[in-house]
Amino acid sequence: MKRPIGVTIIAALTFFGAAALALGSFAFFVVAVMGMTGGDAGDPASVAIAGMGVAGGFSLLVLAGVAACLAIGVLDLREWARIISIASIAAGIGCTILSLFAFRRYVVIPPVPSVFCHLLVMATAVWMLAYLLLARVKQAFSVVTPNRLTT
Repeated sequence: MKRPIGVTIIAALTFFGAAALALGSFAFFVVAVMGMTGGDAGDPASVAIAGMGVAGGFSLLVLAGVAACLAIGVLDLREWARIISIASIAAGIGCTILSLFAFRRYVVIPPVPSVFCHLLVMATAVWMLAYLLLARVKQAFSVVTPNRLTT
């Protein structure tokens, strides 16, 4: 069965998310290196910042790998990828709602752009969730495809 265009869009958005996580990982590693090589590298606060940078960098790198594998699974129309995508999108919607209320009084980010970005993320996530739950999309994922590794 031919892959629906919406599935390709969802996979592309997932790859974009994986790339953003990988860039965030790189930023954490840069902060860790700065903490380890600065003039106050032996200071306990610098050591703690370096440790958090390394831990955060590896965590985001693992998440980027998981997101990339998920996107590949969605492109290959694997049922497990559709189910995990639905679960992760639903969790993302919940986290976005919590974030909207948790950072409401955060003075560095102006409220209008923050609300706009949250609503944009929510609209995209709701579309992705609704699309993956369509019967024709579910049917596209349920078609058994031979494994590429076997001949």
